Amino acid sequence: MGAGRLSDTEVRYVDADGMHVDTSVAAVDAARLMTALPVRRIRSRAGQRHRPGLFWSATTRGHVPYESRLELDRLWLADFDPAVSWIAAQPMLLSGRDRDRLRRHVPDLLLTRTGLKPLVVDVKPAVFAARPEVAEVFAWTSRVCSAAGWDYEVWTGGDPIVLANVRSLSVVRRFVNGTPPGSVCMDRWSAMARAWDGSCPVDLSSPLTAAALQKASP
Repeated sequence: MGAGRLSDTEVRYVDADGMHVDTSVAAVDAARLMTALPVRRIRSRAGQRHRPGLFWSATTRGHVPYESRLELDRLWLADFDPAVSWIAAQPMLLSGRDRDRLRRHVPDLLLTRTGLKPLVVDVKPAVFAARPEVAEVFAWTSRVCSAAGWDYEVWTGGDPIVLANVRSLSVVRRFVNGTPPGSVCMDRWSAMARAWDGSCPVDLSSPLTAAALQKASP
């Protein structure tokens, strides 16, 4: 299937004003799509295996829905990434032909990145992502994203130490540019704030300590 056919793939999304939009990869308004609302409801029911919820994002200053704990982990990394300027969850429904198949797929995340292409993310445990029927959907989605000029990622999990460090630093998220409540060590708070906003990078591959924060601080 050539790029011309891929660019005809249908894109359905709900814009920031709640308006339903039906368009194509070739004609999509990228700026409007980047702030799309979830195109489908995330359902919660008794006994389900996934644990959906709402993630408060410092990037969007609002809640971003997620469908699983693995998706929540990817949201932590997106919120920590200084290049990410917006996060949209379940941003669009893609519908189109893949040779003799009709595909329909809703990616998990759409990340707007400063100075970089938008990044479409599918989150799936490695054991499921490797299944042929799932891998085929992801391969098609990758080709569609390439035709649209977007980057694409299948994320199967991250380093647990990095994720733990990001969650530890996240205590400063709501107050990076303000005064924290209560009694805190301002030097340590300032070091954590600089680590969170990327102005003072720290090594997150090892458990984060006060000494590591102090060493990284200017």
